[in-house]
Amino acid sequence: MAAYCPKCNYKLRLRDWRAECPECGVNILYYGIEDRLREEADAAEYHHAIRQPKYDRLKFSLIGHKLSIVRLAIGLLPIAALLLPSGSIRLDLPFGVQDVTVNLISIIKFFSSNGLDFDALTALMGSRFLGSAMVAYAAALVGTLLIALIALVGWILLTLSCSPRGMRRNIGFPCAGIAAAVIAFVSYCVMVSRLNAAVPGVFAGTVLPFAFIAVVLCFAAMIAVNVIYKKKGIEVKYKDVSELLLPYNERPSTIEKQKGAKACAAVPKEEDAAKSDITEEAAAAAGEETTDNTAPAAAAAEG
Repeated sequence: MAAYCPKCNYKLRLRDWRAECPECGVNILYYGIEDRLREEADAAEYHHAIRQPKYDRLKFSLIGHKLSIVRLAIGLLPIAALLLPSGSIRLDLPFGVQDVTVNLISIIKFFSSNGLDFDALTALMGSRFLGSAMVAYAAALVGTLLIALIALVGWILLTLSCSPRGMRRNIGFPCAGIAAAVIAFVSYCVMVSRLNAAVPGVFAGTVLPFAFIAVVLCFAAMIAVNVIYKKKGIEVKYKDVSELLLPYNERPSTIEKQKGAKACAAVPKEEDAAKSDITEEAAAAAGEETTDNTAPAAAAAEG
């Protein structure tokens, strides 16, 4: 495929290995590089201007306002509340007595050690003797894990608080967390009461509602912060990048710089012109003085 000089359109041959065009002498590699670099810079700045509002919304969602910081701090408190003991279980079995404090850590350990036999739980859920207790047991476990999952996902989605559906999401997740906390608490109470009545010598359980109350209060605090945020009408502070959407030569700042450069370039010319005028005036004055001094001398010589 033939190659041509970008300036004079001279057809380059195999012997034209130098960087300069043999016809016009321009450097082929660097010819027009400033224009190409300017075009690439304009494209990069244009894409930055398009994405800047997203960055502004993300930043404002996290640290753009005092309520944003409070909301971010409250977001993980429901998980911390689940670390509090929500009850205790005592199993008096033939091979020993086992005491368990019920909280999020003990539940995670229970699942990680494969302590839950799903086949046995499914079979017991169909039992007429322990069926309702096992159903409540499963609902309590699922509800507790849902509380942690809702709190974690809601906290992560706080980064999208300033999106069009951000406020609905920020209020909807805490409401779902409160519902999960109520389901877990009621299910745990039903399980303990049914098993205490069914196997009084083997199972003994107690319920501590403070953990569930703390979870509900944390979610309620999150809802309250978002409602206050909405009522105050807090708006995102966007960075003005509208100028970057224009080509470089058409931007007001570039035009001002060009005017300033022209003004600076015009000042030395005016100074040079003033200096030349002063020099001409001085030369003219010197010529007049010379004429005045030579006139008497010429008159004396004639006399």
